[in-house]
Amino acid sequence: MVEGGEGGGFKNKDDVALMVLLPLIREKVDVPIIAAGGMTCGRTMAAAFALGAEGIQMGTRIVSAAESPVHDNWKQAILDAAETGTVFLNRHGQGPALRALKTDRTAAIEANPPDHIMMEMANALDLYFGGDMNAAIALSGQVAGRIDAVKPIKTIVDEIITEFNSVMKAMAAQA
Repeated sequence: MVEGGEGGGFKNKDDVALMVLLPLIREKVDVPIIAAGGMTCGRTMAAAFALGAEGIQMGTRIVSAAESPVHDNWKQAILDAAETGTVFLNRHGQGPALRALKTDRTAAIEANPPDHIMMEMANALDLYFGGDMNAAIALSGQVAGRIDAVKPIKTIVDEIITEFNSVMKAMAAQA
């Protein structure tokens, strides 16, 4: 698994974008690689494959899927997010760094970083299932800015495969 700093959730404090990290890792290892961070469509999957991945992982896209058990408020926040709608928290504090949606809570954390970032996740169930977007940190990747609809997972996967095949065919025709 190779995940760029644009992906949601727990991060290395020295984040590196997938476009840099994936080919770097591909040059150093000879094992299957799954790319994560910014994956949401067939084009991003094709780009990941061109950079050396054999598969992709979608976090934020699946959180926003119809079958995802998270509260509809979180799904709507993903749909409403712009490409600049996430923040990178805790770059200099104790514990992991985190990429999350911009909310009142994350704005407060940015302005006044806590001693221990993980304490900000204490009420995660109220966020995940209760829909209180300020109960905890809503982990999400920058790709939230590209997601514009809640869809069934089957539809998401079918659309990705169709677009991936179309992109690969078009690229092959240009070669």
